[in-house]
Amino acid sequence: MEALSIAETGDIYALLVDDDDVDRERLARMLKRYRRPIHIAEASSKSGALAELRERKVRFSFIFLDFKLDDGDGRDLLPDIWESVGADCVVVAVTGGGSEKTAADAIKLGIREYLSKVDLSTDKVSSAIDEGLKWIQVQARLRQAEQDLLHKSLHDALTDLPNRHVFFDRLEQFCMIHRRKSDPFAVLMLDLDRFKEVNDMRGHVVGDRLLVEVSRRLADSVREADTVARLGGDEFAMILHGVHSLEVAQAMAQKVVKLLEQPFALGADVLRIGASVGIALCPQHGQEPNTLLSRADNAMYRAKKGLDKAVIYDELEPKSSNFTDRLMLLGDLELALDRGELDWHWQPKIDLRDGHILGFEVLARWQHRKFGNVPPDVFIAAVEPSPLLPRFTLETFNRVFSQLSRLPAAAAEARVAVNISARILEYPDFVEQLLAVLRQHGVQPGQLTLELTETALIANPVQARRVIDALAAEGLELSIDDFGAGFTSFGYLRDFAIKEIKIDKSYIITLGQNQFDLSLVTSLVVFCRSLDIRLVAEGVETADCWQRLLELGCHCGQGYGISRPMPFDDLPTWLEQWRQRH
Repeated sequence: MEALSIAETGDIYALLVDDDDVDRERLARMLKRYRRPIHIAEASSKSGALAELRERKVRFSFIFLDFKLDDGDGRDLLPDIWESVGADCVVVAVTGGGSEKTAADAIKLGIREYLSKVDLSTDKVSSAIDEGLKWIQVQARLRQAEQDLLHKSLHDALTDLPNRHVFFDRLEQFCMIHRRKSDPFAVLMLDLDRFKEVNDMRGHVVGDRLLVEVSRRLADSVREADTVARLGGDEFAMILHGVHSLEVAQAMAQKVVKLLEQPFALGADVLRIGASVGIALCPQHGQEPNTLLSRADNAMYRAKKGLDKAVIYDELEPKSSNFTDRLMLLGDLELALDRGELDWHWQPKIDLRDGHILGFEVLARWQHRKFGNVPPDVFIAAVEPSPLLPRFTLETFNRVFSQLSRLPAAAAEARVAVNISARILEYPDFVEQLLAVLRQHGVQPGQLTLELTETALIANPVQARRVIDALAAEGLELSIDDFGAGFTSFGYLRDFAIKEIKIDKSYIITLGQNQFDLSLVTSLVVFCRSLDIRLVAEGVETADCWQRLLELGCHCGQGYGISRPMPFDDLPTWLEQWRQRH
């Protein structure tokens, strides 16, 4: 942001730190000849420089620093400079002695430019300022891009409400605060009525406009301490702070119902919908996030079936048949593992330039005996925090490796990617078990890629790095899945042995419609190429998207436009058809 203030005001603030009055005056004259105004402050010692840094209200854009000062080495000031002014301050060394090694060492410390007093000139000083201003502006743009990326990862793209990641995080925080202070709160699960009819009869454009208006009404109806989030589709959730009684919770939920029963004027369309709301209170109905969510969800399903559209959880009511309640107990999933009812589908990753098969991502699927297809995100979310995780992970490896050995010749050299949970990294024998399964099936470590989300690396970085380093030493590759969908940070790309980044499909599906998405992909192409990291685009669904990725320099992709995940037995037919087309 400092670069923007420089551009807007035209002012540049510089601090000259030199114990030689003549040299300091000479440099000040050169700075005053610069084409834009420069406000100059001076210090003749380390202590004087520290006083200027701490007492002045302006933030210096440039600091011209002599190394040899009467009261010590000027380089010792660098930590105080970064702390007081910020990392965007341009530090220029102006010293009378030194060598090429001294200059190189100075650059490593974070000094942007190294000027010698022997051949100092107005042109060289002006050039240093020009380059410094460019660097400041680049830093501001990078910082803004990172802020935009962080905001997008935490908010729903359509409504700009907090997304499900933020909601679950805040719910956990509310539960922790309750355990410390006994602060009560209510959880509301909300599902729109007749929304499918709007989409079917008026189209998705009108449906999206309706969701935006619903979000605005919900956000305007709560207090600052409350939370409204869009979980997906037409499903919303709320956390209402300080709700002590069932009567207050019921009244607040009924207010929401009445709010959404009011007509929505969307251009020429006037629409009437409604909402079904389920309510669970902490501590009356539970004190853990999963319990509260499940019970609010259960109440919401009852509201959808009855006349009362705002329903409080009642433990005497029969449990609903929705997946959340069933999977809380994990009994059905354990039985499915016992009976071999889970399957793993294969989705190709290709070289977008020539259609060459680079590998496959293998994804778990579950056809429940009673409920039919269970969405993967539902049963994965259930198994991750449970003691069933190691068994599920081991079963995945066994099934996938046994299929890998039968991979058709047309894809024999392709790698297979398996998603693993962040929590599996916490099990001390995970690496040994994985290597044992590899040996058992005769699979080389180089054939396997492990996909992790960004959150997995951030949650427990010390343990994650220990495990990942051990895996990398054995020749296994690490891929970051859904890049940009979580708490994105570029720091772990430096700290971990990462070989692949997969851009989340939310950025790829809208690639031709959003300048931010285009800029992000372009930047990642350059970034990954410089670090020899493979960049894969998820969500390649159209020929236009495919072509746009090629133009941007992203050469690897997967998505429904290439192939949906398929049972392993369907691979030979698909590979033959793909070979004939490409």
